[in-house]
Amino acid sequence: MQNEKLNTLVKPVGEARIYDYDPDLSTHPIPPHLHAIPDQSNSKADRYLIRFERLLNWVFRVMMLIAGLGLAILMFSQVIMRYVLQAPFTGIEEVAVLLAVWIYFLGMGYATREREHIHGGIVSLVVKDPYKVNIIRFAGSITCMIAACIFGYFACKYALKEIDRGRLSVNLRWPRGLWSASMVVGFAMMIGYFLLETITEFRALRNMPRQPKEQED
Repeated sequence: MQNEKLNTLVKPVGEARIYDYDPDLSTHPIPPHLHAIPDQSNSKADRYLIRFERLLNWVFRVMMLIAGLGLAILMFSQVIMRYVLQAPFTGIEEVAVLLAVWIYFLGMGYATREREHIHGGIVSLVVKDPYKVNIIRFAGSITCMIAACIFGYFACKYALKEIDRGRLSVNLRWPRGLWSASMVVGFAMMIGYFLLETITEFRALRNMPRQPKEQED
């Protein structure tokens, strides 16, 4: 009896009224395209792009790891210098902020790649047709990409202003552009991954058969 009840809950992906997959809340099988990078390459150019993206992803993950470890070491050193040696160094706080903003914006781009950014799932409660759900998802990806482009434009504008004016940090006298460059890199990652996500979803829409009207009713 319990197995029959479980079988009634498990539905194919095409019949599932879900917007995205949550392993903690859903018993449905994992639908395709859970992240911005396609699982399969359709052409030779795709293979090269996927390899290049994997290289960039490795570089960004190493940067986040180094920045995270460096931030932890700096905070530990600052505590020792301030409360044990009674000789705090304010320059450490500037470096800590520098590492923190790089971790934040690199993480923002990485979350876009893994589709871990905040999104809603109310569409699946209203729309039953998977084809229409994918259309809405495709439109949402385009909207997010446009928004990332707008914010990225202002981030680049601000970073260029910091570099042109030659602003320096207070204690270490480092160029302020090092801090502002994190925004440019983060939004560039978001734009690139939203673009890949949009292309992947567009290809999925082209290959996805539409649900008959009789089945919708």
